Amino acid sequence: MKNMTKRKLLAVILGNLILGIGITILRFSQMGNDPFCASTMAISGGLGMGLGTYQLILNAVLFIFQLLWGRSYIGLGTIINLFLLGYIVQFGTWVMDSIFGVGLVLTLPQQLEIMAVALVILTFGLAMYQVAELGVAPYDFVALGLADRFPIPYFAWRVGTDAVCVLVILIAVGTGFIGWENSHLGIGTVITAFFLGPLVAYFSKLHQKWVN
Repeated sequence: MKNMTKRKLLAVILGNLILGIGITILRFSQMGNDPFCASTMAISGGLGMGLGTYQLILNAVLFIFQLLWGRSYIGLGTIINLFLLGYIVQFGTWVMDSIFGVGLVLTLPQQLEIMAVALVILTFGLAMYQVAELGVAPYDFVALGLADRFPIPYFAWRVGTDAVCVLVILIAVGTGFIGWENSHLGIGTVITAFFLGPLVAYFSKLHQKWVN
C-alpha cells in the first residue's frame, strides 16, 4: 500500500470496471469466455446463484491461500477484484439482457465482431489494472504462487489452472448439471487463455505513461 498514488488507485478501480465490461460483452458474443469466468458463469448458473455471489465465495476461498502463502501479492487491487468484478459482470449482463432480450440469436459475423470488440476492451482494462501493481486477483495468484514454490514456469501453471476450470465445466456438462449451451466455452475461451499476451503488453505500455 506504500506505493499507492491517486493515479494507481484510479487505474485499479477503472481497470476492473473496464475489465468487467469487456467480460460482459464477451459473454454477450456467445463465443465463450475466459476459462475462469466461463467456469464461474456455468457453475453459478447451474446452482441458480448470482454470478457475483458465487465468484465472491470462490475468490474468498482462494484468498485464504493467498493470505497464507502470497501476502506480497495482496493489495487494494486484490480486494476490489475479489468483491466487485463478479457483480460488475452480473449487472452488465442484466443491462445487456434488458436491452437486447434473453436468448438473442446472433449471426457468426456479428458474434466475431462483438468478440473482437470485447477482447480489446477486456485487455485494455486488464492491462490498466495490472500496471498499477496494487495486488493480483486470488485466482491469478494461484499460478503465481505455484510458480514461486515449484521449478515449473508460470505459463505452465497458468495453462494448468485454466485447464482445471475447463475440466470443471466439462464434468458439469457430462453429469447433466448444466447443458452445453450454458457452458460458456468457445473460441473466445481459447483466445483468452493463450493469445491475449500481445494486446495486454501493448496496452500496458500505454498505461505506464500515465499510471506510474
